[in-house]
Amino acid sequence: MATKNKLRIVIKIGSNLITENENILNYEVIKNLCNQIATIQKDHNQVIIVSSGAVAAGSQYLSKFEKEIKINNNSIVQKQLLASIGQPILMNAYEKYFSQSSIMISQALLSREDFENRLGYLNIRNTLSELLSLNVIPIINENDVVSTEELIDRAYGDNDRLSAMVSNAIDADLLILLGTIDGLYTSDPNIDKKATKIGIVENITDEIINYAQGSIDGIGSGGMASKIQAANISINSGTEMYIASGLENDVIKRIISGEIIGTKFLSKQSLNESRKRWLMTGYSSSKGDISLDDGAIRAIKNRSSILPPGIINTTGDFDRGDIIGIRNSNDKIIGWGISNYSSKEISKIKGINSSKIIEVVEKNYGSEVIHRNNLVLTL
Repeated sequence: MATKNKLRIVIKIGSNLITENENILNYEVIKNLCNQIATIQKDHNQVIIVSSGAVAAGSQYLSKFEKEIKINNNSIVQKQLLASIGQPILMNAYEKYFSQSSIMISQALLSREDFENRLGYLNIRNTLSELLSLNVIPIINENDVVSTEELIDRAYGDNDRLSAMVSNAIDADLLILLGTIDGLYTSDPNIDKKATKIGIVENITDEIINYAQGSIDGIGSGGMASKIQAANISINSGTEMYIASGLENDVIKRIISGEIIGTKFLSKQSLNESRKRWLMTGYSSSKGDISLDDGAIRAIKNRSSILPPGIINTTGDFDRGDIIGIRNSNDKIIGWGISNYSSKEISKIKGINSSKIIEVVEKNYGSEVIHRNNLVLTL
């Protein structure tokens, strides 16, 4: 991967990395990261930044007017207010340092909901690709003013999964998640002195998921669990991913050169078909799941569609056309697909012969609950 002449790279910059004392932007760190990114872009790489830190920037700005607002985890409106104030300040910092290298930037405020709609997904993909072709660095942040999911029960919003969805949309070669922790450990290194850092992850097993539980990355909301979720999207979309400390000397340039810093997640496959890449966003946006028996699992591995007889359960509340998760009999997610039936309809037709669908529900949308062309697996 690192020997490829031109890489398309997404770099997620965590709020804890570019802030100090919880609500002050660290301009030296931002400047250093911008200089590294400017260097790799001049080597003909294309870069997108997904940046946290708007809430902290807003808090810092208000304090100048003696209007300090202490972050209340129960007040989503407060966080949205601070994000709205802080966005132009954060962007101004990036513009200041990139302009010193004669690099243009753009801003895009996105939410995971923007990726759920097929047309929205394609618009994001096309716009970002065009910006990259013009050597513009798009800087993306969660649209906290309208999207509250990343702010609920969090000190600050974070963008781990959003960065993975952006990587998926633009066919990125590499996703780098930068924070203050230098990789995935067997337990929280802040608590357990015997914790061991994992250098390379080939598969996201239950053991890897358990390692990530309860590990919090400073003041950012992502924690390690959301980084593993981001990795699951990325590696199944053909994108390698790193978790690394942005405080490490020349960390970005060293990763691009092929050095293994932090934790590297190896990609599994390349999903070149745009529709299936979009379906991979279901990891963050699916509104429900269906569970299949072992026979149905074997069938879909052989490119069959999902039929009612193989469905043993359904959870969540979803409509026809929604992306839903697919689970095996052990309740493990094995893929995503576009459902031809609503959750209420599937609860009625699960387990029955496809020929009897018309006898159970008002409208028959065909024998397939999920057609094989609308299905992507991570097996």
